[in-house]
Amino acid sequence: MVAPEPVIERLADIKMQNDYGSSSVSQWAAAEWLGRGLYKEHLVYVREQLKIRRNLTVQLLMTYFKEIAIWSVPTGGFYIWLRLTVDVPMHLLFERALKEGILLNPGSIYNRNAGSYLRISYAYAKLHELEWGIVHLADTIKELFGN
Repeated sequence: MVAPEPVIERLADIKMQNDYGSSSVSQWAAAEWLGRGLYKEHLVYVREQLKIRRNLTVQLLMTYFKEIAIWSVPTGGFYIWLRLTVDVPMHLLFERALKEGILLNPGSIYNRNAGSYLRISYAYAKLHELEWGIVHLADTIKELFGN
């Protein structure tokens, strides 16, 4: 745009007030994405991938955690809450897992009364990483429990 500086400043101010500063190009791309139905298509894909990941996680939990934890299979979302049925000091488990390259989300982060819970996220990690993490976490818990 070519215009006197006060006009450009005023138009820039009006644009900022209307869209909080996001670029016109990104707004156009979002409008196209939403207008062509690509968002719905993406949601279908994401839901399929999350279901695959959830199912793998449940299968791994059944294989490696059935004697040390209980959980419910979620109908959606990004993680599974499991409750350890063995007495393991959560701070030791967290430290040991971290040394092994596993980042845990102990339940106490979310609720101080949820000390025996872990939140297992299946949304982000690659499938082989998810498998590796769950297998190693189960081994670590069993070591700390003494089995």
